[in-house]
Amino acid sequence: MAQAPIPPASVVRFNTLCATCHEGECSGRLSFRLDSGATDHHIRRYTGDITLQAARELNALLEHMKLHCGYYAIDLPAPKDGRWQAELLQQLHAAEEKAYFVPLGTLAAGRQRFTLTFEREAVVSVQLVSAGFEITEQSSVRTQGGRAAVTLEAEKPGDYYLRLRTEQPVRLLALEKELLQ
Repeated sequence: MAQAPIPPASVVRFNTLCATCHEGECSGRLSFRLDSGATDHHIRRYTGDITLQAARELNALLEHMKLHCGYYAIDLPAPKDGRWQAELLQQLHAAEEKAYFVPLGTLAAGRQRFTLTFEREAVVSVQLVSAGFEITEQSSVRTQGGRAAVTLEAEKPGDYYLRLRTEQPVRLLALEKELLQ
């Protein structure tokens, strides 16, 4: 029997909380064979009191990351024009973590500019993460008028993600990406 897809909310929470410690712990480098009770305890130590279903989803995501050495696909369409709006961004938000995890799709190698528009002033750390877990980061970016532009380098062409973490809860209203020449 096929398992139902893991909901985007759990995938985003895993990729903003759990993945930061487990990225790169692939099957060839670290085994992960704990019983479900030990796994649930580990997960709840970092997430707090969550439902059994949510704990099992996070465990399945951890297992996926370790076995496939990659992120679980988020079942949401990425905008073809490189412009994310508030409705889609809300589905990529982990409010508990004050974070977003945005699948960017395939990027060309080179400098990428990300323009972020928040509902109000914010301080945000921005990470460009490759499918192979290489991370380029600009931390403590302060918006002006709720907006900030961040330029990060994609070392080689491939699938990338943008992980954002704000100091205070604040809603991201828009995200635009463009390749710079």
